[in-house]
Amino acid sequence: MKANSLKILSAVVTGMFVLGTTSYAQGGRDVVDSKTSHPTMTATAITKADADQKYPPRGGQYPRGNRNPHDPSGVVTSPYPPYQQYDCSKVAHGGLVLDVRAKHVFIYP
Repeated sequence: MKANSLKILSAVVTGMFVLGTTSYAQGGRDVVDSKTSHPTMTATAITKADADQKYPPRGGQYPRGNRNPHDPSGVVTSPYPPYQQYDCSKVAHGGLVLDVRAKHVFIYP
């Protein structure tokens, strides 16, 4: 009787361990930036006139955001530290995006 209880208990503990590590590895439902552990933010589009007035470009033009081919479509990393990721799916390609954390503008590639 004691041997059967020990087998059942060990099977239950092993099953809970496997389920717990699997669910932990899958993480939550939020998309999280792997470099900074910040959730992906929704991009804020800005017009050329507003960008030139409030955030003038250094060197004459704005830098392009960085797209990772392994990330979902529309997710772009800002070229400015802390390299926040933005969901630019509602911004036109070639449009200007405001990095609200760095207070700089970049181009959505």
